[in-house]
Amino acid sequence: MSYQWIVLEKEESIATIILNRPDRMNSLIPPMRVEIRHAIEDIAADDTIRVLILTGTERAFCAGADVTTVAEQTELAEDEPGRERLLQPIATGRIVFALQKLNKPTIAAINGVAAGSGTALALACDIIVASDQARFRIAFTRMGLSPGDGVSYFLPRAVGLHKALELVYTNEIVEAVEMERIGLVNKVVPHTELMKVAKEMAVKIAQMPPLTLALAKQVVYQSDAAADFESQMTSEMFRIKVLQETEDHKEAARSFIEKRQPVYRGR
Repeated sequence: MSYQWIVLEKEESIATIILNRPDRMNSLIPPMRVEIRHAIEDIAADDTIRVLILTGTERAFCAGADVTTVAEQTELAEDEPGRERLLQPIATGRIVFALQKLNKPTIAAINGVAAGSGTALALACDIIVASDQARFRIAFTRMGLSPGDGVSYFLPRAVGLHKALELVYTNEIVEAVEMERIGLVNKVVPHTELMKVAKEMAVKIAQMPPLTLALAKQVVYQSDAAADFESQMTSEMFRIKVLQETEDHKEAARSFIEKRQPVYRGR
């Protein structure tokens, strides 16, 4: 599939989605959102891909929704029935759902400004690496809106309830150093090294068994909704039992005993 508003790159086991509307700071318009979702679906179906990196071009990661299209009531999504239409008109939430449902690790490489829905895209990724030129701004309240696209779920879990409310209420710009200090991102790196660091991290993750990564992602995210410690332990043991029957687990054990690098096949 060809894309107009994004770039999809695949290099060995790593896929990179690059938001590519630099003249508008990679702000989201309806067909761009559709392209992002289609790219995620492509990655989900490609067994050779084990990690996804999401980033932007030039000076922005994503400045959120393009305000000139916020009033639009459709998103080229006539195929989406019922409750999915409740996510109109902005519908960035569908991308957030797709990132969360993707059974592969995701890394946001924040190369510049992340605002509004752009913060949602970053927070929906499993790991966030930021350039020292990155800036973060919730922005929803500035537009007369409460937080959307999953921000109200992810932000308190990243920085705590009180800090999250401060960022939401004040609409303050958070610079890169502060992003790292409050736990909003995993690490801040020099701008010129951002993609190098993100790809090195992706390569390291891709060396792990893919089924293990998928179930690890599930169980860690599920922990927030666990009723108690015992129920979370039950979820852990269920997944471990499933993984113990896989070829990759047996290969991991053999390679450890034989003192060699394992070869995982996702089975």
